[in-house]
This record gives sequence, C-alpha cells and structure tokens, in this order.
Amino acid sequence: MFLAKAGSEERTTHCPVGAGWKEKSKKFPSALYRASNRKKIPLLRGGNEVDGVERNPQPTKSDKVKRKNTMENQNQKQKPRVVFPFVEAGLGHIMPMTAVADAFEEKYGDRCEIVRTKFFKDTQNQDMMWVEEELIREVKKHNRNRANGFFQFLAMRMFGQKKSLWFVYRRHYKRGLSAALEYIKQLDADLIFHTHFATLYYACEAKKLGLINPQTKIAAYCPDPVIGLQWDKRADLIALSSQTGAQAAAKSLTFKRTPTAVVPFLIRKNVAEYTKSRPEYRRELGLPEDKFTILLADGAYGAGRLKQTVHRLMQSKLPLTVVAVCGRNEALYQEFLKITPPDNITFAPYGFTDKMLLLSASCDLFIGKAGASNLAEPAYFGAPAIVTFLATPIEKWICRHYTHHVKSAVKITNVNKAVLTAEAWAQNPALMQPYIDACKSEQRYDGPDKLADILWEMVSG
Repeated sequence: MFLAKAGSEERTTHCPVGAGWKEKSKKFPSALYRASNRKKIPLLRGGNEVDGVERNPQPTKSDKVKRKNTMENQNQKQKPRVVFPFVEAGLGHIMPMTAVADAFEEKYGDRCEIVRTKFFKDTQNQDMMWVEEELIREVKKHNRNRANGFFQFLAMRMFGQKKSLWFVYRRHYKRGLSAALEYIKQLDADLIFHTHFATLYYACEAKKLGLINPQTKIAAYCPDPVIGLQWDKRADLIALSSQTGAQAAAKSLTFKRTPTAVVPFLIRKNVAEYTKSRPEYRRELGLPEDKFTILLADGAYGAGRLKQTVHRLMQSKLPLTVVAVCGRNEALYQEFLKITPPDNITFAPYGFTDKMLLLSASCDLFIGKAGASNLAEPAYFGAPAIVTFLATPIEKWICRHYTHHVKSAVKITNVNKAVLTAEAWAQNPALMQPYIDACKSEQRYDGPDKLADILWEMVSG
C-alpha cells in the first residue's frame, strides 16, 4: 500500500524593528532610539542616507534638547525589547527558538516588546542571505561526508575558540559581517536570545565593539548535551538540557566563567495536546491502526541513511507501516513517490511537514540520525530510537546522551543490522520494553516555560 503525503511548511512570524536615530553618547554614535511607533528600518547598505534621510545627521542644539526631552518621556514608558532571531540551518535550531518565543510571549508578552526576526532574510540584504545559504550548505556537507564536521571541530580545539571564531566570521563569512552587525544594532534589544551560534557571535561582537548598549543581555540555548566551541563564551548565559554538559562546561578552560543553566529539553509545549492513543493518530493520518509503525527522518535535509533504510525496509516480509520524512530534500521525496511497496508494507513518504509531532505520536519506533529534536520528540511519546547516522561530533554527543544517559536509544549504524533489530522488536515488542520505560524520563514539556522565566529575570532584573 502506498500513501503519498505532500509536505506543508511551518511558517514563523516576525515583527519589524525600530526606526529613528539619536546620538546617545560619544561611545554609541548613531544608536537607534526607541520610537513609540516602531517601523522596520531597511539595512544600511553604505553611504550616509537611507530613503533620503541622512544616516548620521548633525543635530542643532535645539534638536538635541528636543530629542533629549522626547527620549526621557519615552524611556519612562518603554517596555523592554526582547529579540528572537531565527536561523534556517536545520530544525534543531528553529524548533527550540519557536518553543521559547511562544512561551515567553504567552507569559510576558504584555510586559515586553517581542521581536521575532528571520535574522538573515528580513533585511533582504544579499550578503546576509548568502551567509545563511552557506550555513545550510555546511550542514548538507557534514551529512554527506562526516569528515568535514570532525575536521572542523578538531581545528577549533587546536586553535581555540577566539581564533577559530575570528577566522569563521571575519574571514570565511566576512561578506556578511558588517551587515549582520548593523542589523544587531538596529534591533536595539534589551535582551537577545539565540539558538544558533552565528547570531550569538554577532551579538557578542556588537557588544564588544560598542554598537549596542553594554547593558544588553545576551542569552543562548545550546540544544546539544555538550556546549561546543562554536558557542561564544562571552554570552551572559548559555542554557542547555544536560546536567553532565553543564558540569563539563564549568570545568573547561573555555566556559568556566560563562554562566549556565540547566532546563528540560525545549520540546514544543503543544505536545501536551496529544493525549489520544497511537491507533487514533494513525487513523487521523490515514495509516493502518494495527501495523507496527516505523518513523524515519534524517533531519531537515533528508540526508544520512534515510534512502538506504527505506529500500532495505521494503524487503521486509513483516506487516509494517514505514513513514519516511524527507524534509527539504525534494529530490529524495520525488524518488520515494515512485516506489511501489509490497502488499505487506504501507509506505507513506512526506516532504517538509508540520506534522512531526503527530507522526511521532503515531509511531512505535524511530530510526534515523541523531538530531536533538529527532530523538526528543519520539521519546516523549514513548517510542525508542535506533540511531543509524551521526554527521558531526555534536550528533555523537546527542547519541551518547540518549544511549548512555537516557537509555531510550541504541546506535546501529549498519542499515541491515538496524532493520533486523527493528523486525525483531516488531515481532517481539517485549524486547523494546526497557527502552520504552526509559522514555518516561523525557516526558516533560516545561523546558520552554522555565527558560522563559530565566530570560524574564535577566531582562527585568
């Protein structure tokens, strides 16, 4: 049986940034002041004018007095501005950002001005969009050839964080540096929260250069069990979901002075809405209710061993439902649409979809790469995992977390052995029970709320 599912894309809303200029001090020339009717400022592309207005106008004495009085009145009423910059470089960064932004807005939206921005896209600056495309290409390269990621992490250990980040952003991605720093300045945040290390670097660098207020708080969430050297140690706070990782950071030379916080994994809060049984969710998806259901996913770009695993599962003689999520790998999705499965197999390929929670709630077993959300969401619903692919040292850390600490997963990188294990579990579900029991420790969804509380303390304290 063949079920083709068209992917539907999740959309992230974003808010415009402030408009208006004021000379705050000699240390912060041309800093943005907070106008009550904030409008989006186009990214400055050079020169002294934006839409016919001087970039750095020379105010008269009377202008300065008027602006000072206006600013004093506005600052008395001004709510703190909290910025959530989204980066398209894998769902492992987007999903926790969405979870925290939603929780923060729900709890503190009436006391803050909240800005959601697609950091590299909203300015329509070609250099910034190029950087994001390069970040995406890097992710795909790591999936195609694991040596890329391991070599880069080795180089960072050899040269240290300061030199490594300098090379990455001031040489390799130099093309987008000035535009990114300018946008950080334009965002004019009281607190800026990051789930991607690139925007974290830009914020820390802008603060160092005096482009933003020195009182601006910079916080980040690392979705990995270990804080890697790509995360700038100059942050005011780095949160993560591993006590072991926080302890390792406290002992490391790089992060021993960086404040850390441990919160439950930032799974989306709406998981709490999924209270029905697996057969009921399968019925919603148009899948057989009584077949052993395997969910396959290899990240947002459908790399890893997804293709090989699907073709191997098509050879199984057991009654199975195989759900394969290709993400943004349109070529693979189109290839899967052409597969004619045997009668005992129900095959449901998806492209990029917003139904991952529904799919996770309907499956008995997850097979795929060791992405943070890849393993967290099925575990929440009590589905063990077989990890078949680790693209980078980060995914090695994630895999170890779930195989050695949570103990809800096994690592089997040989596709044939992974499928044989899945078939054994399908025939004898009792073999899965220890892993199912281990999943119970991951059935929490209060991480976004807890981190939202921490961010509010930072910005209001």
